[in-house]
Amino acid sequence: MRRVVQWIGLVLLLAGTANAQGWTAFSPEGGRCKIDMPGTPKVETTPLNSPGQTLTMTEARVQAGGATFAMSWIDYPERTALSASSDVMLDKVRDGMAAGNTLRSEKKLTLGRAQGREFTLAQANGTTTAVRLYWARNRLYQLGVTGRAGVESQPETRHFFESFALVRS
Repeated sequence: MRRVVQWIGLVLLLAGTANAQGWTAFSPEGGRCKIDMPGTPKVETTPLNSPGQTLTMTEARVQAGGATFAMSWIDYPERTALSASSDVMLDKVRDGMAAGNTLRSEKKLTLGRAQGREFTLAQANGTTTAVRLYWARNRLYQLGVTGRAGVESQPETRHFFESFALVRS
């Protein structure tokens, strides 16, 4: 009987641990999106200096399982958004992120009417970041998972990317 009680206690402990580390749906206020996060994200808003304008980036970040999961968005003024195609905007962001890193395995994506990119960046310090970008209605969405080499093919990374959805506000 004592063994059964110990076993039940162990099962309950493991179930509680798995639940605490489980995925939760996250729909940030004003984000016009939803995504599954591997925990409760820390959300921060940061001003960004861009030539001739100040932009604001809102980012949700969670560290779990040896990786950092981040989702962010930046709203661009209409004049900037209309000055170039989605492809050009996404290429510029990719090129900026790739500067000083090794760009690998890029592909084009769509999410509804939003254009996107997925690529992997290998950094000189040995970490790897899997990235998805989407351009939708003057807004740039960035999804990233940073960890050790091979993070781009991990089931958690794929779940994170595939759970992202745009919602109407």
